[in-house]
Amino acid sequence: MIEVNDMTIGEKIKELRKKNDLTQEKLADYLCVSYQAVSKWECGLSSPDLSLIGPLTRLLHISADELLGLTDDVTDAYREELESRYQETWKTGDLAERYRIACDAVAKYPGDMKYLDWLAWCEALRSWDIKDEKEYAAEQEKAIKHFACVVENATDERVKASSIQGIAQYLSLRGRYDEAKKYAELYPEEYVVRKEMVLYNCLQGEEKVWHHQMMLDKMLVAMLNHIGNNDLLACEAQEKILMAIIPDGNYFYYNCFLADNYRGRAGLYIKNGEYNTAVECLKKSLAYAAAYDRFIEENISGYYTSPFLNRLEYNPEYVVRTGTTSMEEDLYEYVKRSPFDKLHDREDFKAVFLK
Repeated sequence: MIEVNDMTIGEKIKELRKKNDLTQEKLADYLCVSYQAVSKWECGLSSPDLSLIGPLTRLLHISADELLGLTDDVTDAYREELESRYQETWKTGDLAERYRIACDAVAKYPGDMKYLDWLAWCEALRSWDIKDEKEYAAEQEKAIKHFACVVENATDERVKASSIQGIAQYLSLRGRYDEAKKYAELYPEEYVVRKEMVLYNCLQGEEKVWHHQMMLDKMLVAMLNHIGNNDLLACEAQEKILMAIIPDGNYFYYNCFLADNYRGRAGLYIKNGEYNTAVECLKKSLAYAAAYDRFIEENISGYYTSPFLNRLEYNPEYVVRTGTTSMEEDLYEYVKRSPFDKLHDREDFKAVFLK
C-alpha cells in the first residue's frame, strides 16, 4: 500500500473525493473502474494503478506530487526528522536504530547519495558484530559497493569525501590495498591555511585563549590517532604526550585513548612472551575504561584543570558513540579472543577478567 507520509494514498483519495462532492460510484464511473476498486483503495486493501494517477489528479483537482505527498514542505520536514533521529543515534550509540533510519531514508529518497553514505557506514559498522566470517565479509562488501556508488555519483563534496574515507578503510581491511589507494588519492586536499587559523588571528583576549585551546584539543586528538598504538614505541609516545598536555591526570574523554593504549600494549607484550607485564597492562586498561565509562554514564561535565586546556569544558553529550556497550564491557569481550587466550589459565588474569 502506498503511504503518503502519515496518510495512505487511499485515505488521501477518500478525503479529496468528499471534498469534491463525489461518491465512490461516481468516481469509479469517471475512472472506468468498479466502485469496489475505489472502496478497496480507501480501505487500504489495494492501491490505484499507476495509469490512473493522471486521471485521479484531474478529477480531484490536485497535482500528482500533492496526491502522493511529495510537496516540498512535507518532504523537507521529513528529511529534517530523519536527520534529527540519525544524529541522535550518535549520542545513544544505537547502531540498530541508525541502520533502520538509513534504510528508511534510502527507500524514501532513492538516488540521494547522502542517505546511501549513511547506509554504507551502518553496514560497515554492523559487520563488526557478525561472528560468522563469511557473513562478516559479505556485510563489508555491501558497504564497499555502496561507498563506491556514492563516490561515483555524489555532487556534494562532503558526502563524497565521507564515502572515499569509508571505501579506502574497508578495502584495506579486506586486503585490497591497491584499490584502496586509488580511492584514497581522490580524497580532497585541505586548504593550506585552515579556517580555524584564519579566525584565530582575528581574535583577542579570553576569546583568543579559548580558541587556541580548542585548536590544541583537536590537534591532540588527531596526533594521538596518527601515532596509534601498533608498537610499544608508539604506545609510550601517546602516553608521554598526554601526560605532558594533561599533567594532573584529569583526562575526561582522553581516558579512552589510555584504555586503548594499554590494551594495545598488552597484546604486544603477549607476542613477546611477557605475560606478567601483559596482565598489568590489561588492569590499567580496565581502570582507564572504567573512568571513561563513568564520565559518559554519569554525564560528568566540567573544565579541564590542565593549564593547556583549562578554558575548555568537556561535555559527554558531545561524544560520538558507535555502540551501546560500555568500554569496560567491550574490553571484557575483547580479551576472550586470541592472543589473550594465552592468559586465560593465569590466576591473576582470571581474578579480574573471568569472574
